[in-house]
Amino acid sequence: MVWSSMSQLSFDWKDPEKRSNRNEEYRHRLFFGFRPSAEAVSESIEIAQSRQAAHSLTGRLRPHELLHLTLNGIGAYRRLPDDVIFGAAQVAATVRARSFELKLDQTMSFKHQHEPQAFVLSSSWENEALMYLYKQLRESMYEAGLPYDRSGHLTPHMTLLYDRKTVPAERLDRPVRWKVREFLLIHSEYGSSEHQLIGRWPLLD
Repeated sequence: MVWSSMSQLSFDWKDPEKRSNRNEEYRHRLFFGFRPSAEAVSESIEIAQSRQAAHSLTGRLRPHELLHLTLNGIGAYRRLPDDVIFGAAQVAATVRARSFELKLDQTMSFKHQHEPQAFVLSSSWENEALMYLYKQLRESMYEAGLPYDRSGHLTPHMTLLYDRKTVPAERLDRPVRWKVREFLLIHSEYGSSEHQLIGRWPLLD
């Protein structure tokens, strides 16, 4: 069942900090995010293939159905936590933010020590509408006692592949753009090649 709305109910939360763990044993990851449009997916794959050849990257391209941008991570768990999912859906239903254009205008590697580097499409420009949505969701998650992004900083990016080689930032002649009209609650299981859509919530026009 995909949730699109939730009534406001009280709930007895357990401490999310004790459940979340980045260890691979905690295979079930939850996050709010966006998916690109079909046209943006096609453009992103072309860019990935071009950069892969130009920089001799040997990592495999991510399946197109996994391409996404993370808005707020909600932790990693041994098994799916129904109470956290329930609470996250409640929070999402209270969000009031407008749709906006997202523009990814550069490629680069995100460094991870002792791990393959994430080769990504990212955005170098400030997006007030995106940040408003991010802050509203982050603050609401905090108030509900749910896991939230403690950094308070969002770098919009979409991972195209993982590779041992680090590639410096390069601007795109033609940025990848699309109109973000909804945000999603997604379940990702470590080691699998699929995402499960748990909920979706439209943004205001």
